[in-house]
Amino acid sequence: MTVRILLGVSDPRLVAHLRAKLDEIADIEVVAVERSSSDVMGAVAGIPGIDVLLIDQEIAGLPAPDLVRDLTRRHPQLGLILISADQSAETYDQAMSAGARGVITREPSLSELQNRIEAAAEWSVSVRRHIDPARLSASPDRLGRLVAVAGAKGGTGTTTLAVHLANAALSARQTVCLVDMDLQKGDIPSFLDVTHRRSIADLVGAADELDGSILAEALYIHPDGLHALLAPAEGERSDEITAKAARQILAALRSRYDLVVVDCGAFLTDGSAMSLEIADQVLVTATPDLPSLRAVKRFAALCERLNLRKSDDLAVVLVRHDRRNEVQPDFARKVLGLRLLRTGIPAAFRGLEEAANTGSPKAVDHSAFRKAIGQVALETGIIDQQAFAVTGGRKAGRAKGDRGDRGVALTEFAGIFPMIVFLILLVWEIALVGLTSMFTSHAANEAARAVAVLGYDTPQARAEVRRRTVQRVPSPWKPDRHLRIKVVDGYARVSIDTPAILASWHVPYELSAESKIVWEGRS
Repeated sequence: MTVRILLGVSDPRLVAHLRAKLDEIADIEVVAVERSSSDVMGAVAGIPGIDVLLIDQEIAGLPAPDLVRDLTRRHPQLGLILISADQSAETYDQAMSAGARGVITREPSLSELQNRIEAAAEWSVSVRRHIDPARLSASPDRLGRLVAVAGAKGGTGTTTLAVHLANAALSARQTVCLVDMDLQKGDIPSFLDVTHRRSIADLVGAADELDGSILAEALYIHPDGLHALLAPAEGERSDEITAKAARQILAALRSRYDLVVVDCGAFLTDGSAMSLEIADQVLVTATPDLPSLRAVKRFAALCERLNLRKSDDLAVVLVRHDRRNEVQPDFARKVLGLRLLRTGIPAAFRGLEEAANTGSPKAVDHSAFRKAIGQVALETGIIDQQAFAVTGGRKAGRAKGDRGDRGVALTEFAGIFPMIVFLILLVWEIALVGLTSMFTSHAANEAARAVAVLGYDTPQARAEVRRRTVQRVPSPWKPDRHLRIKVVDGYARVSIDTPAILASWHVPYELSAESKIVWEGRS
């Protein structure tokens, strides 16, 4: 059986020395050589069938014991061997406690190297034999997904994107924790309208022994279901969050949540640098202008110099995108030379204003913004196509608590609807009464003119006066039935029954008007 080996070594001379030794051992294949901890973790997840992993204690990135511990949690079937110049009992104890299967020197003899590899390979085969294959194939995903959101410069909407991506995942029924790793100027409490006295700084002292109860005391649980780990209120406490503490805290969160979204801000600290290094995916926000795009390039170069991430591992999100901008996505992609997401976040200043001022992410009144957040979550793998079809396409970022809000709104509308109908009918009735009063006045004037010409003494004259008067009132009022004429003391008085709701419906209350009769031929 051929033993497949992965080397995690930063020193080129040590790589050459180990390769020369390994070439002399039969049935051994070196599948890859990685030079940083993040590269090792990516290679283990992407290359199938690795049996033994040799990790140098001086590897760039995570401390070797921490890297061994993380790999053991994710890939329990791997045989890990630590390469160390220090062969003290303390080194052996740390390596074995982390999950390594052996320790070798930086210049091992051929027999020592062969024995250690064979022992680790046999142990790996034994573990594979006793673990359910389905569980083994799922083991790389046992921990939750960690997504870090960073800004190349200030003011690029890093916190806004982190908060709404977390809410998009929450609407897809995932358990989500939002971590504010912008330790000096964290804004998540403002975005969520949070007042909480606990922060990530309170976990530093217990980072070595974190459990559910300790985490629960530090986490804030939003009414929508989102859990948040906040930055300290005092910015000077940011120095307390070391790289080791940040790694331990994030590892504990990943073991308890489906998704951990980390807002790293635009300033690199030990905590945010560790978040970038161990994240499954890093999103960098940039606005469509050249200063911001150049800042992204500087940020990517910085990550490479510090061995945090390769430039190819970064994904850039273009925010405040508009078709009228001079810098469009195609041009931005050429300037950056990095992976730019197909989806851009549109400029939605007015739509986000209420959400920012009220501390309620669900109050975003901009459908294009909500849809873009859902598409970014889909493109980055935070939610799947089915979840996007249900929530991301129409109301990305809306949590399942909205059902209750919609129910309350419906109940309130049902209660106020009769009042609305009553007010409409009242206004309409006032309008009908006003029209009826006007028509009554016109009819009285017409009756006075007709009486002055025809008189009102004979039945024929009275009939003609009534006919002319009725013509002055529209037919929906049915004047032939509801109009009455009297001639008293030189005045023609006309009365019409008051309509109710409809002009043809009347109530037993009449509106009257009178007009003076000026007799024809009389002084």
